[in-house]
Amino acid sequence: MGKLTYVNRKIAGVKLAQSIQRDIQKRIPKIGEEKKLAAVQRDPVVELDATGRQLGEEGIAIVCDALYELAETGLSRIEELNFSGNDLTASSLYHLRRAIAVSPDLRDLDISNNNIKIASVQDLENWVGFLEAFANLKCVRRLEISHNPLGDFAVEAFFQVYALERAIFIPYDFSAGKSNAVDELTDVNYTVEGFDIKSSGGHLYLAPHNNQTSDPEIIAESSRKASIGTVGSGNVSSSPPSSLDAVHDPADIHGLRGIPYVVMSDIGATDLSAMWMSYVIPEHPLPSDLHPHLPPLKEGPFAATLRKYDSLSGCRGIVLTENPLITALGLTVLREAEERRDEDAATVEELLTNGQSRRRSSLVSDMGCDEGRRENRRNSIQERDDSFNNSSFLSKSRKALNDSRYSLDRSRARIQLNVLKAQGVQASLLWKRVMRLVVVSRAVLVDYMGPITIDGFEPALKIEVKGSPRTSVDGTFKLENSPAVSPTTKEPICAKMKGLKLDPKPSESKVYRDSQLPGKLPVEIWMKIILLAEDGDGLTSRNQRLNIFHWSRSRVSLATGLEHLSEATETQIRRVIGKVKGLTYEL
Repeated sequence: MGKLTYVNRKIAGVKLAQSIQRDIQKRIPKIGEEKKLAAVQRDPVVELDATGRQLGEEGIAIVCDALYELAETGLSRIEELNFSGNDLTASSLYHLRRAIAVSPDLRDLDISNNNIKIASVQDLENWVGFLEAFANLKCVRRLEISHNPLGDFAVEAFFQVYALERAIFIPYDFSAGKSNAVDELTDVNYTVEGFDIKSSGGHLYLAPHNNQTSDPEIIAESSRKASIGTVGSGNVSSSPPSSLDAVHDPADIHGLRGIPYVVMSDIGATDLSAMWMSYVIPEHPLPSDLHPHLPPLKEGPFAATLRKYDSLSGCRGIVLTENPLITALGLTVLREAEERRDEDAATVEELLTNGQSRRRSSLVSDMGCDEGRRENRRNSIQERDDSFNNSSFLSKSRKALNDSRYSLDRSRARIQLNVLKAQGVQASLLWKRVMRLVVVSRAVLVDYMGPITIDGFEPALKIEVKGSPRTSVDGTFKLENSPAVSPTTKEPICAKMKGLKLDPKPSESKVYRDSQLPGKLPVEIWMKIILLAEDGDGLTSRNQRLNIFHWSRSRVSLATGLEHLSEATETQIRRVIGKVKGLTYEL
């Protein structure tokens, strides 16, 4: 009853969608239908396969409405959805979003071989909303979106949504090492070399460091709970055990970051898409790291497909094959991103162990030891590192390591320059937004000398703020009832102050005015106006906005730009965007 297969049906399109709707509604018992309720409880799993049935937008809307209604009862577990080859468009994603957002047990979604492309702002909104629907899903093993003309904007939006998701935490496994070398685990919580390392209840959690902290106990508890839908009016609720209930795993896996296989073959990707994904790949866990923390995989066609991915040369979760517009440079940046992922994994290994499955936390706790003990430890670490073979990351020289990491950045820069030369900032949603903010902010904030803050945070960008205030651009200032006075005059300061009247109790209207800015409005108001006008959907991050405002008000940045006027236009544009940290989304 749980397998709903329509591959060989003679009907297609809307008629088939109506048939699927009726079959799904049969799994929604009404009050008093005890036999139907018992049947659903015996077989709660739903796997729907409508491959190649040309459902179209109208048909997919009918099917997704039925799936949404089914998921809301909490009686069934929707695990597999295959809508490959159904003439779906970007508008169809709106309906899919509603269905998958309430399907916490979803393991596989296949929307390949359709006509999903980003041709308008509405298409982009539907695509972003579809990707955001995965944020709270914890069981997905594969997202198959191949053979759709998605293009570079879709890949950039994928990176944008990925970057906004909170980091996942995976317990570190010490069982692979020597058992007698493992220290007894105690609760720790610290950040070192760009990684958050947390321990609770004998489990270590790893994630790239960010400002959002996570409580390991909360993570462990939430990962064991399934999301059960609410009961619709007139329906009977008797929730089956979710596939998550059996996974007593302290890992916190969710969203796009927690999907082992994201398949993007033949999607019209170019080198620009390869560059965006080169930021995702180092952050994305390998499938082998995620599989142990996902619900058990049943044998069948889906399991066979996943094994096929593993057998592909170079397949490590993010699949970008069959994209002929990706040149040798794009393939290089993807390969170097994979190498950086390996280097980061080795760094984590070194942070947590001493090469012998010992916790790295013991090194951190030795910060207060005497110099002799510290020297002995340094010597022991050096001896251990020297014993590693040449293929080990830890045995690489520092110069070789830096060269390897900078090689990826150089390849990204080459792609950025090529794209800017050929298409300008219009090629990227982020670059276009950053440049618009720079232009408008420059017109409003130039020469503003006061503080720049957003939510109490100051710009990380270090640049000297020089220039004359707007009120003294002619090199002089005028006091009330006094002639113009040069700032360089040697007249005593007390004489200058005679004609200056100070109001010890300024009116409220003066409190909210800033004479250095247009309209004498305070800088906070102007920043809000600029953001509402040019970045209403919040594409840029807080740090990027702070950097843009800070850079735009400085005449030093203007002078620096004038020094590079002889360079190519794309180089100048990239330099400006790079200065405000706007070349990429913040992970």
